[in-house]
Amino acid sequence: MSEEWDKAEAAVRSLGSTRAVEELTAADLRTWASENNLMTRTQWPKVKRELYKQFDVDYDALREREQRERVEKLAATAATAPLVSLSSAGDGRGSFAVVGDADTSDVAWYGSFHKDDRIFRPGDQDSADEASAGKAVFLAAKVREHLDVEVVRLRLRVSSERIDGVKLADLAAKKQVILDLEVVPTGTPAEQWCLEPGYGEWRAIRLSDLVVAE
Repeated sequence: MSEEWDKAEAAVRSLGSTRAVEELTAADLRTWASENNLMTRTQWPKVKRELYKQFDVDYDALREREQRERVEKLAATAATAPLVSLSSAGDGRGSFAVVGDADTSDVAWYGSFHKDDRIFRPGDQDSADEASAGKAVFLAAKVREHLDVEVVRLRLRVSSERIDGVKLADLAAKKQVILDLEVVPTGTPAEQWCLEPGYGEWRAIRLSDLVVAE
């Protein structure tokens, strides 16, 4: 344990002066930490604490502020942005689904999580819900690229209250997607698709079908 603290202290000190550290964004800090093998479950919290101790940098607050700024910047251009409406769901046994407003196979993306999925953990329902929501954001970003517009809005319906909305909104903002997350305790159409055998690929659908009127 003490070795990790020593490593964190030395790594943060190597960043240089207070001025140099203050110029770094949260993304810069994450990249630096990843390149120096500091992003492990036990090491990263110590690095964040050392950032605060040595340079008075609150990484979590910095990340949240930058996320809000990204969302606000996108929101300024979102009044006329296309609206994508989706529902997503995951199953702890290993399946996911992302479905558009029209509940047909033409607008569904479903199947099994890849064995190397970075978020899903077999048998963990919360991670399945989180991973499937991330796929919905990915799909909305593909719609944006297809339409060749600066930003799209995503109205995403989920049934899990445990999805980290701040984290998901941050992911969306990075992909120029403004997220409106709605929790529907009674369930969503995507939950039924999780039970369907086989798979439906997003590349087979017409992406413009996922855009809806207000």
